[in-house]
Amino acid sequence: MERLHEQLQASLATLVTSEDWKEALEVAARFHGYSFANTQLIWAQAQASGFTPTRVTGYRTWRSLGRQVRRGEKGLTILAPIVRNVAVEGEVPTEEPERRLVGFKPVHVFDISQTDGEPLPDTSPVLLEGELPGRWEVIARLISDAGYTLDLEADVARLGSANGVTNMTDRHVALKEGLSGAQRFKTGVHELAHIRLHQPDSHGSPDCSGIIEVEAESVAYMVCASVGLDSTDYSLPYVASWSGGDIEKVTATANRVIGCAHDIIESLELKRELERTTIARGSVEEVGVSDRQIWESAAEPNLLPQRTNEIEDVVRAAVEFYRNQLTRPVAGKARTYLASRGFHEATCEAWQLGYAPPSWNALTQHLRSQGLDDELVFAAGVAGRAESGRLYDLMRGRIIFPVLDEHGEPRGLAGRQIVGNGPKYVNGPETSLYAKRELLYGLNRASDAIASAGEAVVVEGYTDVIAAHQAGINNVIGTSGTAITERQLALVRESAQSVVLAFDGDSGGLQAIENNSETLQQSGLDIRVAVLPSDQDPASLLTAGRVLQLSQILDQGDPLAIYLVDRVLERYDLDGVEGPIRAIYKTASVLGQFRPADRSLIAKHLADRLGRDLHEVDSMLEQYAQQGRSRPRRDLHRSSL
Repeated sequence: MERLHEQLQASLATLVTSEDWKEALEVAARFHGYSFANTQLIWAQAQASGFTPTRVTGYRTWRSLGRQVRRGEKGLTILAPIVRNVAVEGEVPTEEPERRLVGFKPVHVFDISQTDGEPLPDTSPVLLEGELPGRWEVIARLISDAGYTLDLEADVARLGSANGVTNMTDRHVALKEGLSGAQRFKTGVHELAHIRLHQPDSHGSPDCSGIIEVEAESVAYMVCASVGLDSTDYSLPYVASWSGGDIEKVTATANRVIGCAHDIIESLELKRELERTTIARGSVEEVGVSDRQIWESAAEPNLLPQRTNEIEDVVRAAVEFYRNQLTRPVAGKARTYLASRGFHEATCEAWQLGYAPPSWNALTQHLRSQGLDDELVFAAGVAGRAESGRLYDLMRGRIIFPVLDEHGEPRGLAGRQIVGNGPKYVNGPETSLYAKRELLYGLNRASDAIASAGEAVVVEGYTDVIAAHQAGINNVIGTSGTAITERQLALVRESAQSVVLAFDGDSGGLQAIENNSETLQQSGLDIRVAVLPSDQDPASLLTAGRVLQLSQILDQGDPLAIYLVDRVLERYDLDGVEGPIRAIYKTASVLGQFRPADRSLIAKHLADRLGRDLHEVDSMLEQYAQQGRSRPRRDLHRSSL
């Protein structure tokens, strides 16, 4: 450790001129995943060993990428943080112990030149020219995500000699009109660095305006270097002889610069990587990679059962991170949406709602800062993994609904799209904690009301459940989708004898009941179906103030058997000669699915609807049912009734 410290101090002591600083930034851009101190250690040790490092990582990571460190190779020593749970003297212990940095330990990393094995994708930057639409798009989005408006056509009189200006009070960024694509990109990164580093309440923000500009331009230089843009001629005048040889000033500034640049470069690199993967797979998308493709690539279960307790910690940390994000300026559109659905602030807090910013790595970086390793983060289902092994946030630009089990423990996450493209609602991948088909959303809050009423109301969506509880209908739970499973019905059966299904009043919601008719009929529960108005769901009715109407619809729900028969009758012309006969025949073909008590109810309902004698209908049902039994049995419950 002492030798490493001496080596680091010697390296930092050389950073006294703009050229020295430029070289340090170039090294930091190459290894932006490491702290500034570690980039200097990597560079100094590699140079002393006679090679220039290009791609550096640990022994296990090289193995996971199909490469092996050659025997006899000497590792490059860096400092890894030690994070532990600590008890703070004088504070009351909590269920969630505080994690703090308690020291450092030396670990070894190796350059790719010290390994043999599978070739890796070329990640070296290509010199960029033109308008850079894809990369500029990322920078513009990051500025917008921070809650700032962006003006790309500010006039010269307003900006003077500057190419860009950030107004922290008005939360506005103005870039000079007519900038080339490359200059607009660099200036945008410079202003984004101001936003991220120099807010009035930013921790560690320097008082000196000169250092503020050095930090912003240094971030821009690093980011430009990472994508193949040379901004030397423009950037170096900002930083000439800025430090006066003050090592503490150099170190503090460098750590802030590299942290900010790292986040921006990660967003740019991941977008490039996912675009490259999408193109290789033959995507017809012309720009970017769609959320649906990303979610399809993340559909495989993430299982790590031996570390279940630690995975629980990851999910809890993710829930808290997203809850905090919902209060920030970036979540303005999310809060507007929730308000439009009539959700009170107290309701959002009670249901632990959150917001995932439209960033590729906001959550992932936060979880790493809490000492949670990538293996756990991926296993918890909150991050996806690109082909290179890099993690990215699965939820982006979405309202977050934590999915809890019946005991109130977080198991997974679901998200509703607010910003960008992609599926309207998504559920996280299955994990050792989270299996959507075995959970009912809101059951932890609804169980007492269900037991008291002896009945559960089952809806489809998260907002349906929350809106119902806010309106005082507290025995409502959700399936997190349209398909209700045997396990979910078993959970209901523990405290209720009957269920009312109140799925969306569209073809998808109604079809879901038919598709699950056999599972429902074999559940041992009395099932009723509440038919909602077309294109309506419980949440939309409640948002419109139609609480009484929804209550009446729920109270007047038909028995499942009657609902299914009515669905049959809808398909035939009951005023014609053949329509009633065909309807009776179709009903008879699946009569065996129903309980004996339901069969008499079905006969009476058919007779009333068709205007026929009950005995005649009953006789026809029996005759047609016998004809069906004499034929080879088919899996009739899968066909439309």
